Amino acid sequence: MVGVNRCALLDARPDANIAPQQASDFVRRVMDRFDHLREALNAAAEQRGQQVLDAHRRVRAAARMTGVRYAVQPQLPPDVLGIYVLLPIPGTAKP
Repeated sequence: MVGVNRCALLDARPDANIAPQQASDFVRRVMDRFDHLREALNAAAEQRGQQVLDAHRRVRAAARMTGVRYAVQPQLPPDVLGIYVLLPIPGTAKP
């Protein structure tokens, strides 16, 4: 979500719905290209795992703990719980 204010996105409310057939078409198009998306999801999980490991290291260093062994391993592939296709209302999109 590059360039999107995450708070604004979470607070967004739908202004309209699209026809069920059009919604099915959009979801099918996402699913047809899901292998490309899976690569990005796996990379995000790996990155988050590294962030968690780094946080553990900082805590252990701050606590001056030594001899503690720990590892973080993301469980791939991550679960996908939903597909959301967000579309602008016709005529409102910024160029």
